[in-house]
Amino acid sequence: MTLFDSEPALSKEEIVEVTQYAGKRIALWRKRSIYSTVALLLSCALVYPFLEGHTLHSYWESFGKYLIFISMALLVVWVNCAGLWWSAWQALRDAEKGRA
Repeated sequence: MTLFDSEPALSKEEIVEVTQYAGKRIALWRKRSIYSTVALLLSCALVYPFLEGHTLHSYWESFGKYLIFISMALLVVWVNCAGLWWSAWQALRDAEKGRA
């Protein structure tokens, strides 16, 4: 324990437990990140035919503009999933540093 630490260092058992928990969280959020990435890319690809100069542009007002809203909502979901995946990875990395 250093001068600026407010909590004692983790025991070996606690480090193993944190590492296992972080590994499970990484697997969960990696899967969710992949699914949200695929959904976001698919929704963006579905918007393309409705843009000006393309075949379905005449349906922009009735259907196409709502696909933009779906894509914006999926962007928020993707950022959330990717952020939680990154934070779980950081927790695992920090726990593994503590073990070494």
